[in-house]
Amino acid sequence: HPRRPCHERPGRRGAGQDRLRGSKNLVWSLFLAVALFGLSGLVHLRAMNLVMRFGDSPGLSGSGRVLVALYTLGIAHVVEAGLYAVGFSMGEALGIGGFEQDIVDSFMDVFYFSLVNYSSLGLGDIYPTGHSRFLAGLESLNGFLLISCSASFIFLLMRNQMDGPTSGGIQASD
Repeated sequence: HPRRPCHERPGRRGAGQDRLRGSKNLVWSLFLAVALFGLSGLVHLRAMNLVMRFGDSPGLSGSGRVLVALYTLGIAHVVEAGLYAVGFSMGEALGIGGFEQDIVDSFMDVFYFSLVNYSSLGLGDIYPTGHSRFLAGLESLNGFLLISCSASFIFLLMRNQMDGPTSGGIQASD
């Protein structure tokens, strides 16, 4: 006999409402994900611009430039993970998903999860539920992209320090 759609199956009262609620949650999840992806990218771009501007100070040694980059970009990564932590908290308040564990009872717990997820460390002691799983996946992707960008940027700074500015590394723009 042919398989009936789930909304026509016996014992599934309110399935249409569940689907509608799930669709709204998905839309909120997508909105949060796109907004946080863009915001964290903007934070990172600003941090890299800051390093480029202040890293070329005449009194700063090559090692000083690298340290400025390390600290500035490191702080940017923590801020970016913090943005996602705020997003997870907002998502929980909107009802799109939360966390399975009972130990998640403060913003610091959500921030810890976000840092672990952003860095792609993924310890697994806290994990999201519902549509927050999509946000977590996108945060890992975003973290990977931005951490890779920082690593490349710092590598070019170090290469400039060792080889000099004519080696094809990062050049100051006019």
